[in-house]
Amino acid sequence: MKKKILSILLCTTMIATMMQGFTINSFAEQSADGPLLAYVPLDNRPVNVDRVVYEAESAGFQVVTPDEDLYATRLDGQPLNSNGTPFGDREKLLDWIKKMDKETDYFVISLDQILSGGLVNSRTLYNDSYSDENEIMDAIAELSKNNHVYLIDTVMRLASCTVDYQNATLGTYNYLRQYSGTPRALLKDKFLTVDNIVAGYTRDNKGRPIFVNPQYSQDVINSLKTRERKLRLIDYILTRDNPGKIKYFIGIDDSNSDDTIQTNEVNYIKQKMAKRGTIYSGADELGMMAVLSLMIDYFHYNVTASAEFFGNTERSSSGSIYDMETVKENVEEHLKSIGVKLASDKNRADIEIMVLTSPSKSIMDAKYISRMIDGINDNISKGIPTIVINSAPSAYGSDLEYRMVRECEMSMLLSYSSWGTVGNSVGLALCNGISRYLYLHSRNDSSDAADVAFLKGLIFSYEKDISYLRGGGKDLFVGYLKAKGLPDSNFYRSGSQAAFVNYDLEKLLKTTEYNVTINDIIKNLTDRRYLKGLGGECGSIGNITLSNYSAPFFRANEIRFDINVDISYKSAGGGTNPAPADSAGTAGDGTVSYPVTLYYLDGAGRYQKLPCVYDKGTGGLKVASGELPDSLLGTLGVGGATADSQYADVTESSWYFDSVMYVSERGIMQGVTDSTFEPKTPMNRAALVYTLYTMEGKPAAAKWNAPLPDVGNSWYRPAVEWALANNIVSGYENGNFGPGDLVTREQLACILWRYAKYRGMDVSKGGYPGVNDFKDAAAVTKGLSEGFDWASSNGIISGSGDGTKLMPQSPITRAEVAAVLQRFDTR
Repeated sequence: MKKKILSILLCTTMIATMMQGFTINSFAEQSADGPLLAYVPLDNRPVNVDRVVYEAESAGFQVVTPDEDLYATRLDGQPLNSNGTPFGDREKLLDWIKKMDKETDYFVISLDQILSGGLVNSRTLYNDSYSDENEIMDAIAELSKNNHVYLIDTVMRLASCTVDYQNATLGTYNYLRQYSGTPRALLKDKFLTVDNIVAGYTRDNKGRPIFVNPQYSQDVINSLKTRERKLRLIDYILTRDNPGKIKYFIGIDDSNSDDTIQTNEVNYIKQKMAKRGTIYSGADELGMMAVLSLMIDYFHYNVTASAEFFGNTERSSSGSIYDMETVKENVEEHLKSIGVKLASDKNRADIEIMVLTSPSKSIMDAKYISRMIDGINDNISKGIPTIVINSAPSAYGSDLEYRMVRECEMSMLLSYSSWGTVGNSVGLALCNGISRYLYLHSRNDSSDAADVAFLKGLIFSYEKDISYLRGGGKDLFVGYLKAKGLPDSNFYRSGSQAAFVNYDLEKLLKTTEYNVTINDIIKNLTDRRYLKGLGGECGSIGNITLSNYSAPFFRANEIRFDINVDISYKSAGGGTNPAPADSAGTAGDGTVSYPVTLYYLDGAGRYQKLPCVYDKGTGGLKVASGELPDSLLGTLGVGGATADSQYADVTESSWYFDSVMYVSERGIMQGVTDSTFEPKTPMNRAALVYTLYTMEGKPAAAKWNAPLPDVGNSWYRPAVEWALANNIVSGYENGNFGPGDLVTREQLACILWRYAKYRGMDVSKGGYPGVNDFKDAAAVTKGLSEGFDWASSNGIISGSGDGTKLMPQSPITRAEVAAVLQRFDTR
């Protein structure tokens, strides 16, 4: 039975959520079987049903949904629901919600579903009176007085129609998207009202009427009425919810980064909603984001995450035409919306998020993937809870996923996602991963039911996002449909025909060889470990069976399937068979690249790094005696020839080749141009602090209060302010920074010493020769001696020339800085 909780003061039993200024009633005590969540989905696609259920159940919740017939969407020509329509039944859904009010305190409800019968149908409805919808919203507002209610909704998409629904065609879609994408005049302050927004629908940003092709005139008229309806409905619930009891998760369906017909709508909703919710640049993750917010409120723990990006475009690219922010902003906004703090140091974070972005240089595609694979394996070997996101699948194809399946212990990740839009990729991955982390953090042990749900969510994302979408499964299915003369947007012709196509779909995916197959995924996961606790506890995966494949909406762009996964109580598989002493891997032409990181499978089924040295002279890998196992995997990096050609002034025979490649491949230092590194050019102060700032992940810093007249608004100003604020460098007495001043060897040593202290590193004296062991020790500036002694005694900066002198006042070159930073980063 439901345990009703009375609303009382925050200082007694009310829990403050992560969203500032928002409070909710105390959560009911957890039953033995876990709390019950009543969930009304956006529609019947697996991203809105299966994945939400897996997410909630992996965090210990029970999930109840209405009968699918009450919320299903049917495209043209497909069987209707029992209410005689192709959309959901809002009256019966409201009855269901009222019934569930007697059973639970927790509700996640789609407004598009409860008001319009689902996302697709919400793009078609228009009416002059909203009395029926207002009554439903009144009931939801009443429900929120004694329950925890989380609402999901969408801003009307640019093209307010769906292909193959109510006779809409691709031509209709494209025209409406073009019409709605025409810039409108931006409204501000008191002029930003619903009436003014609606009045501006038909005019461009200069107030001129927007031309309408007569062929689509009625479509445009209907589209604008539909858009107005959606805006007025969300305005009503936000007004009706004046106590602020409800949390809102609103997606901008099919958006872009320009000023469009959506812009004023979005700005108005943000203003009206204030701190009660968040607007996302996607719709498919909304149900999962609402559930995640519920988990954070329920478990009441302040999660901290760090983010690492691979591709060097996270600050400059949105990742897709449907996203409004850069990839980095997208990640940060998602985390901010649920109160997850972002730390610059992953050692201070609960979770690490690893994101592959579009490559800044196509020549570095393989390297970005290699670095990410190395990072994944390193985190797994250290037991760091990790979330993996591919935000640029169109740029890399299936290259990342192909290597993940063959080189990574994927069962040990918290979550993975890859989607057509970055916002959805980020949302889905964060939801699965953080929900599971919260559950494990709150308990000493994980229940079998929660473990199975977690594994189902992980398996679903791997099979659907990797094998089907990235690995070639979808291409096979689309080819199959084409051969039969069926459209991949709606292949339904009859019940028996559709059943036969779904049967062939499963057979095709299970028996055909393609890049990443179902069996590849299952093989990677079977008899492997999974995270069962945050103190090193692991369970083991037994048999995995995928069955009953089908294509939701009878479209090829996604699939649904049943998952059966057993939890095994035996040790995870794997093992090592040490090779004879003095064994070495041989590098044939093109098979081993520079640099090389090797991994092997240990007795616990965990991938571990194998210490080795690549001898460029012999082309061999030198491995310590007895440490080369049978199950050896090589992680490829930038090839020597590729690296050589990347910088025309860095030859493979140069002493600094290794160091330049090290800092370049990790994004620590970049070339002065696309083809030159300028290794012999002296390093200046601006370039040095920007390099350290980059190494630190370009953290946000408080503004430097003192003026910096010789810095201005330059590209390196954030780095200078960060370095000054953290006492890594000092300015001059006259207030200048001296960005163009050359850095000497002793200055670099002292700056690195301060940077090491900032990072919390051990700065005690090392075992290498110190300052006083060199002939010119007396030449070291007194105030810089301690830092130089630390750097030299730890082997970070070595003697110059014949090795007997420090030459402290000599300017240091870019090549020398690369070598010093490599030693610093690997000490």
